[in-house]
Amino acid sequence: MINSCPKRAVLSALRREPDLSRLGTLPSLESKAGAKFLLWLDRSGLTLAFLRQLQKHDASFGIAAPLRFALCRRQGRNVERTVDILSEAHRLGEAFRAHGVTAVALKGFTLAPDFCDDPCLRHQVDFDLLVARSDVRAAADALHGCGYSTAQLNEAGETCFRTPLRHIPSAKDDLYARQAQRQVDVHTLLWEPCPWLPVDAPQDCLEHARARSTFGLEYLSLSLEDTFLFHVLHTFRHSFRSWVRLSWLYEIERCIRNHQEDEALWNRVMERAGSARLTKSVFAFVLGLASRLFQSPIPEPLRRWTQEAMTLPLRAWLDHFGVDWAISDWPGSLNNLFLTTEFIPDPQLRMQYWRSRLLPRRTHTTLGSMPAAGAHRLLAWQVARVRYVAERGAMHLKDLLALPWQGFRWKRAIESSRRLTFGATV
Repeated sequence: MINSCPKRAVLSALRREPDLSRLGTLPSLESKAGAKFLLWLDRSGLTLAFLRQLQKHDASFGIAAPLRFALCRRQGRNVERTVDILSEAHRLGEAFRAHGVTAVALKGFTLAPDFCDDPCLRHQVDFDLLVARSDVRAAADALHGCGYSTAQLNEAGETCFRTPLRHIPSAKDDLYARQAQRQVDVHTLLWEPCPWLPVDAPQDCLEHARARSTFGLEYLSLSLEDTFLFHVLHTFRHSFRSWVRLSWLYEIERCIRNHQEDEALWNRVMERAGSARLTKSVFAFVLGLASRLFQSPIPEPLRRWTQEAMTLPLRAWLDHFGVDWAISDWPGSLNNLFLTTEFIPDPQLRMQYWRSRLLPRRTHTTLGSMPAAGAHRLLAWQVARVRYVAERGAMHLKDLLALPWQGFRWKRAIESSRRLTFGATV
C-alpha cells in the first residue's frame, strides 16, 4: 500500500464535517507516488465525489494545478460517459418492453439522489438488472437482439451478458471514456446463492419496485429500503473477495446522512432484512466500516438492531484494521480473513473459504474470456492476460508474506479490545 496520508486526506475531505487541512499531503502528479495515488483514487470510485466536495467548499485551488486539471478532465469525460450509458439503458428498456420483460435497474444511476447527488458523479461500469426467473429466457432474447451474448444462461441466478470485445484492456485505459465493451448482469435474486454465506434476502422485490426518471429516462428501480439493503449486501459480498470500492461505502454513508432521522425508513430496512444473525453481522460490518471511514453516526434504530452482532472481534477489527483494509490498493488485502469466524461458523466451510482466498482459482485471477478473433488480437489478449495475472499474483504473494505479522497485530488488537471492554484485570 502506498503512503496512506493522501488517502486519509481524501476521506477527511468527504466527511460529514469535512476536514480540508490535509490537502497539502497529496503528492505531485509528476511523481511516481502521484501517479499511484491518482490510480487509487480512480479505482476507489471517489475521484468525482472528491472534486465535487472541493468545489462545494471553494477548496479546489488548494490542490496543485496538474491534479486539479486531471480531476476536472475526468469530470467532463464522465458526463459524456453517463449520457452514453443512459442512452444504452433506454435502448435496453425498449427491448425488454418489446419482449414483455419487467426489469428493475440496480445500482448505477438509480442511486441518485439518495446515495449520490448526481448520477454524473458516479463511475458506472456495467448494468445490473433484476428480473423474475420466468422472464430470464425472454430477457436473454432481448439482450441477444441488442448485440449481447453469454457463454451460459443461468435461469436461477446471475448471468453475465457482454457485447463483443473490440479493445484489449490495459492499465493505461481511460476509465471515464465511453464503454468499449458493455456488460449486463441479469439477476433473479438480491443475494446469489453462496456456499459460505447463506444470507436470507427478500424475494419479492419486484413487487415493491417503483417508477423512476433520470434525465428523461423512465425505468423501474428497487424501493429505497430494498436499494439500501441491496447496496449493503453487495458491498459485503465484494468485501469477502478482499476488496470493495470505497465509493460504495461512501454512498451508503450519504444515504444515512440524507435520511438520518427517518426512523420509518430504517424500520422498513430492518423489516426487509429480517432477523437472522448473519444479516445483522453483515450490517454491523458494513455500517461500522462506513462510519469509521467518514466519521458518521449510524442511525439509532440500526445501531440497536445490530448491537448483538457487534462482537468484540468485529469491533476490534473495525477499530484496528478497518480503515487500512478499506484504503488498500487493488486487488485488496487478506486482513479480513481474521473475521471469517464471525460470518462462517462451520469449520469445513470456513476452510473452503480460506483456500479460495489463499489459493485463488485461475478464474479469479484472469481478465475473463476472449471471443473468437484474429490471431493478432488473440495474441494481444494473451499478453494482456499474462500481465494481469502477474500483477495480481505479485500483490497476492506480498500479502501472503505479510500475514504472519498481521496475525500478530490481530492478537494484540483482540487483547487491547478485551481490556477496554472488560477491564485490565480480566
